[in-house]
Formats: sequence, structure tokens, C-alpha cells
Amino acid sequence: MLSYEEAGLVLDELVDELPEGIFENLNGGVSFVEETVTAEDGRYTLGTYFRNGMGRYIELYYGSFVELYGEMDDELFRRRLKSTLHHELTHHIESMAGDRSLEHWDDRQSELYGFNGINVGSILFVCDDNTLSMAAEAVFNANKQGHSAAVTAYSAGLTAGDALAPKFVKACESLDISLPQRRPAEITRELLSSHDIALCMTLAQTDELSRRYQDLDERVMCLAEDDIKPPALGLGWKKTLERLSDEVLAVIDELEQEAPDAF
Repeated sequence: MLSYEEAGLVLDELVDELPEGIFENLNGGVSFVEETVTAEDGRYTLGTYFRNGMGRYIELYYGSFVELYGEMDDELFRRRLKSTLHHELTHHIESMAGDRSLEHWDDRQSELYGFNGINVGSILFVCDDNTLSMAAEAVFNANKQGHSAAVTAYSAGLTAGDALAPKFVKACESLDISLPQRRPAEITRELLSSHDIALCMTLAQTDELSRRYQDLDERVMCLAEDDIKPPALGLGWKKTLERLSDEVLAVIDELEQEAPDAF
């Protein structure tokens, strides 16, 4: 596990990687605070964007990261720092533009906290052809821990592709994503009903599942705020898979925080 000082150096590197324009009018900069911070509902707060009489600034909370990710290896810990930094910077960018859509997204996520009240013991990841969803299954099963270790994950597609694209497979290998050794699977009523929730890569996929299986639509949800789609012309698989991995890790975080002994 990274110490406070080591994690601070990593955060400095992540900040230095970004264009200077992103930090325009962020007069208080990005601070790394050693404390653990929780919200009113008991969930750990990883970061906060402030806009007040002191100006505009971001705080990330090392103690909260330790509580949630202390058992992760250094690289995964770094990726969680990176995704949280980018999330809070998006708040800043939207604030400067007068756009509050991410705030509304955060509010909606709080409303859906706990996966609509469903006690999650199994997850079915879904995409168009069981490509991205198979990668999501692999990432989840490789990284689940604590309370989420008992949660099973599988994946399927609205249709089943004949084979996985070589560029997709190569990108998975470069990110150490070990895909299940099986052919792509197609969604069925039996498969959906045997899992507590289904997490789709796009809004269109959730709509299609809800249309096909109207009596099961309460368990159908989107994995992320924005659609996760295969890259155009098969280029950019690595970037797509990195984003997918971050979203799956966020699911594991939420499962950890809803555990009975999480607080």
C-alpha cells in the first residue's frame, strides 16, 4: 500500500500530466488531505470540489482511499486516484461553464446508492455482443475483495458474436485482463433472472433489455453515466478498456460501502 507521502507524489505526477488550461481559475489548486472523510449517509468521500469565499479548489482524502483501496496493489491505487482527480476536475470545468450536469449525476447516483435497494449477490454485465461485457466480468472477478468477494459475475450480449476481435484481445492482454476461456454468450430470460442486477454498457442496451423482459426491468441498470462503446474502426481499445475498468472498480467500491460492517 502506498504511504501518504508516496501517494502524494503520485498525485503530483497525475496533476503534471494534465494540460495547464484545465486548472484555470482553480486558484486553491489540488490538496491531498490525510484524513478519512464520510458523507452523511456513511459513505466514504474520496474527493470534493469547493467553490466558496476562499475560491475554487479540490481536496482528495488519503484516509478514505486507504479504507476503500488499502489492499489494492500500487497501480490500481494510482488508477483510483486518477479517476477521482478527473471526476473532481470535471466539476470544476462544468462550474466554469455554468453546467451542473455532473452535480445532477452525483445526486442521482446517491438516490440509486445500494443498487435500488437490491441485495446484490450476482451481477450480469451486458453489451451488444459480449465483448466489453466479458472484459467487465474479468475485471470484476479479478479485483473483487472483502464483501464483494462473495459476489459472482458473468456476462452476455444482446447477441453473441462469433469470436472476439484480435485487437480487443491484444488490448486486454496489455492491461492484464484475463478473459474467460469461453465463447461469447447471448442474453436469455433465464440468464437475466438468475442474476440480481444487470449492468449494461449503454443506455440503448438497458432500454432493449427492459423492452424484452419488462417484468425484470428493475434489475437492469447502466454501468456508467456515459455510454461505453467499442472504439471506432477498432482503434483505441486500450483507452476504452481503461475507462471500463475504472467503472467496474467503482461498482466494487459501492458493494464494499453497502456491506453491513462497512461503517
